[in-house]
Amino acid sequence: MDAQKIIKNAKLQFLPSNPNVKTSSHAKVSDHGYASTEAANMGLNKRERGADSAPPTPSKQPLDEKRTKSSEKEDDISNKTIFEAILGLEKKFEVQLEDIKEQNRQSAAMVASLAKAVEFNAAEIVDCKLKVVKLANANEQLLKENEDLKRRVREQERYRMRWCLKLKGVKEDKDENIRVKVLQTLQKIAPDLNLEEAVDIVHRLGKRVDGRNRNIIILFTQRRIKEELWRRTKDSSICKQEGISFAEMLPQEDIQDRQRLWPLVEEARRAGKRAYFRGPHAFIDGRKVEETQEK
Repeated sequence: MDAQKIIKNAKLQFLPSNPNVKTSSHAKVSDHGYASTEAANMGLNKRERGADSAPPTPSKQPLDEKRTKSSEKEDDISNKTIFEAILGLEKKFEVQLEDIKEQNRQSAAMVASLAKAVEFNAAEIVDCKLKVVKLANANEQLLKENEDLKRRVREQERYRMRWCLKLKGVKEDKDENIRVKVLQTLQKIAPDLNLEEAVDIVHRLGKRVDGRNRNIIILFTQRRIKEELWRRTKDSSICKQEGISFAEMLPQEDIQDRQRLWPLVEEARRAGKRAYFRGPHAFIDGRKVEETQEK
């Protein structure tokens, strides 16, 4: 009986001292052989065990400690995975960083090339502007020279045509001797003039067309005879009888100017003023018709 009490007391003392150890309510003391040994040891005299000696009771590993080790193991695995992922990201970042650096170097090279191209183009633009200015000045000079040349050619053409008269209305025959025919007509108008020597060339103007009488050009060697004949043809009855007329030879530009100024001349003549043409210019009472008068 004393042994059973000692065991029971030892069991009661043991349970509070190890709160981490859980026991089943259905467990029996006899199921654990180490309990009897533990109780026997606890029944020994304390003086024999010593004051600082711990009880030799074996015990199971606490659950919290197991959980802690398991969680530490999981934490170790998780940290290792994270660390490896971080290393992988670092490598990717380094690769991407190198790519960015390479792209930056290429971009810098392109920018430098573009800068050189822009500088070259700017210089070319400046050069082109200078050339354009020179060409503009040269073109302006050429326009002035062209106008001057046109004026001179027109004056020469007008002067050469002052030696000519245009004859209209003479019937055109096949295989005609136009010079003989014209001289006969001119002798009728001015029999006292030496027209045989004064008339140089006589020919019809343009291509022949059936049913149409081409105009005749008469070139004189003596201008004073031409002017006298021209004056007499204006009131000649021979011209009216034969249905012919004479006109001055003028350049095409002068003809256009006369057509433009002709209404002013007719209006001045109806008003009793003395109006006439000299070359391409119209004169009214001895005064040249200006552009302001035309408008």
